[in-house]
Amino acid sequence: MPPPCPPTFCPPPPLCPPPPPPPPPPMCPPPSPCGGGCGGGYAPAPIMPYQPPVPAFNDCCCQCGSPCRYRTMRARTHGAKIFSALSLELEEDPTCNSMKLRDIIEENITKDPTISKRAIQKAAEERLGSKINVICAKSDFSYVAYTETYCQASSGEVTCYAFKPQ
Repeated sequence: MPPPCPPTFCPPPPLCPPPPPPPPPPMCPPPSPCGGGCGGGYAPAPIMPYQPPVPAFNDCCCQCGSPCRYRTMRARTHGAKIFSALSLELEEDPTCNSMKLRDIIEENITKDPTISKRAIQKAAEERLGSKINVICAKSDFSYVAYTETYCQASSGEVTCYAFKPQ
């Protein structure tokens, strides 16, 4: 019998190389100082440019079959700041939003559009204390007016539209 073989030893496996170093952090500009001077503080709020409000308008016609429209954009309050809410459409009667003007029209409208418009304008300016434009007709008429105070009313064949110009 031959002599037993000496036990074989396997050499240890080679060591794995170390992982590569992590990439360097991205280069950022140095932060700007806040508040300046003593005490630091928060950065000032950005200044928003002034945007004048979009004027309200009334788009309507008399006896034409198309629906009247009234659209206005009003400022809305968000926290302590006021922003223009351009998407805000207020639900108002598209033919009349002033009961005072409606009463004046109904009290002064006659069968004659010329007499009616003058009487309505005179009464409205006296009672409301401001300039009022008036349109009266026996037939169809169409208009678009930049206004926030308006009213269209009819009596018989005559329709009148009165509004306060902006």
